[in-house]
Amino acid sequence: MKLNLAGMKQVVASVIEFDFEQPTLNLDLGKDEILSIGPVRVKGQAENLGDRIYQVTGQIEVAAKVLCSRCLAATPLNLNISFSLKFSDAVSDSEDEDIIQFHGDEIDLYPKVLEEILLNWPSQILCKIDCKGLCPKCGANLNTHPCKCDVDDVDPRLAVLKQLLKSD
Repeated sequence: MKLNLAGMKQVVASVIEFDFEQPTLNLDLGKDEILSIGPVRVKGQAENLGDRIYQVTGQIEVAAKVLCSRCLAATPLNLNISFSLKFSDAVSDSEDEDIIQFHGDEIDLYPKVLEEILLNWPSQILCKIDCKGLCPKCGANLNTHPCKCDVDDVDPRLAVLKQLLKSD
């Protein structure tokens, strides 16, 4: 995912389009619930803003297969992420965190694409909005069939409170 800027470096306000696709992505979130990630498509444009600053904007489309957070069923996940980044090849002592330094004529977008995916990865992924999850006793998937477990366990220390409800 390298973007070559050699043709646009000398012309201010010049724009180039790009479209990259990668079949798989090695994204290690330290989570076992990710089964596969890919394909990943990155498309957009780069513009020479002048003063050796380049604006790169676009969309990241990610397809993944993950495990549902409640019932552990394989679930497809599709992310559409918009991004806008500024790059510069000028040597600068300024502490401007919005501008990413690069050298040469190419910008490697791969690390920034990974970063954007990590920042936009959902914290909880469900197979459906009303997923019932797994039975805490027998582990049965409650979406496919109800189980016969007695889930009315009461902590023995709180059993006295249950007696108060019975007295009414």
